Amino acid sequence: MEELEKNDIAQQYLEKDAEILGDNGVHPKDNGEQGGGVIKSKYWKFVGGFFALLLVGFIGIPFIGNYVQEQEDKAQEEKFAAGVQYMQEMQERLKNDTDGGATAQETLALFTAALKKGDIEQANKYFVIEPKDRQEGLINILKEIKDSGKFDEFVGYVEKIKYMSNSSDEHVFVFDALNKEGMSDLTIEITKGKYSTVWKIYGLMF
Repeated sequence: MEELEKNDIAQQYLEKDAEILGDNGVHPKDNGEQGGGVIKSKYWKFVGGFFALLLVGFIGIPFIGNYVQEQEDKAQEEKFAAGVQYMQEMQERLKNDTDGGATAQETLALFTAALKKGDIEQANKYFVIEPKDRQEGLINILKEIKDSGKFDEFVGYVEKIKYMSNSSDEHVFVFDALNKEGMSDLTIEITKGKYSTVWKIYGLMF
């Protein structure tokens, strides 16, 4: 008798639980099936995602490699084009530069005349215009001579300077002002570049 009552009570609890689950749209049998379905769904999503990553890797890596190579090639082409443009512009500047003489001696004479007038700006025009750092260096040397108070002494050496020889480069003429000891107080190098139409002062040592 007691055993039957216990079974009845257990059955009542089971039925009550079933009612509660049913009210929430869940059936005991379906609950197990849904749990298995969720697990299977997650599994196939994982497998699908894994293979998708593999596919992206196989396709994407070569694509990225090709893209990087294309960018490097493009950068090289742009660099080469910029170099060609710079050379063309430099050649034009040299061809259009008319500040200088048809010979090294003529350029030296023009330089000397400008110095005697105290026209530093005009004297600077007889320096080479390329390379730029060379031109700037020569302009600074002349400025330092002026600022140091030795300008008149410098002009005196320029006036008595004489052609000495060609340097190792046949396109560079060397002029020196020698003292009594045979040492050079001033050296001026004058050159004519491949694309230049005039001779220009390339070196100045005082």
